[in-house]
Parts: sequence; C-alpha cells; structure tokens
Amino acid sequence: MKTIIITRHAKSSWDNILQKDFDRTLNSRGYHDAPMMGKRLENRNLSISKIISSAAIRAKETALLIANELQYASENILFLEELYHAPPNRINDVIIALDDSIETAMIVCHNPGITDWVNEQAGTIIANMPTCAMAAFTANVQHWHQFANAKKELFFLDFPKNGIGD
Repeated sequence: MKTIIITRHAKSSWDNILQKDFDRTLNSRGYHDAPMMGKRLENRNLSISKIISSAAIRAKETALLIANELQYASENILFLEELYHAPPNRINDVIIALDDSIETAMIVCHNPGITDWVNEQAGTIIANMPTCAMAAFTANVQHWHQFANAKKELFFLDFPKNGIGD
C-alpha cells in the first residue's frame, strides 16, 4: 500500500506587489495554518517517509512548518523547482520516481495543478483546493511507478477552515 498526501502551500503574502511570485512568503494566516495542519496530520499517526516541496518560498515555508510539527528533519525535505506551478503530469512524474521503500510521502505544491491532480485522482470535481489543504490518496500497489494508473481511494481531505482538530 502506498499513500500520497498532496498539500497546497499555506496563504501567501501580497504585501510587495513587485516581488516575483516565486519569492512570495507566507502571510500571518499562512504562518498560523501550516503548523495547525501539521498538527492535524500528526494526530492521524501517519509515518511520513518523505516530504517533497516546490522550491518556491511559500511552499518551502509551508513544508518546513508542517515538518516541524511532525518532527521530520528539515534537511530531509527535497525541494524541487519543477513542482513550481506543476501540472498534474509533472506531479505524477515526481510520485512515480519515489523510492519503493517509501510507503507514505507528502508533496507540497501549487494551484491550479494541485486541484487538477486531486480531481483526476478522486474522479470528482473539487472547485478549488484551498490554501494549506491536504488530500491523501492510497493505492494498493507495491511500486510507485504503478501509482499513476492504479485505482486510488481518497483517504482524507482536510483544510484549515473545516475546523477538524482546532
């Protein structure tokens, strides 16, 4: 069984409208929501073997804040530029490249790709993955290269404003 938790970065700041999109940081709500969601994830008692994040600043900060709540070593987070505004097929490429020794992995990335990816997996229409939302899918496969074409089950969908665990 393989589990992927896909997470949208937390709420980012638009204080400096001249700043490059890639370099935007989290805003105060983002700094609040990411640790809260990390705590909710910790309460699920999942053993996350790998965290992979977009290299954009807001995604990095989100991944680091969540990792801290999970007692996951920040130096073990893999930051990939190709996850910056990645479409679903690029997200799949990252997933199928995971080492098979990993049972549960988390990917932190951006919209619109993350919403599109979740909709493809769930076979439904979610209008928008809110900031800092997490969707987890399981597949009864032994190898990550089988994940993209495998039948998946939505394990959970959680987001800051749904109030679970507050």
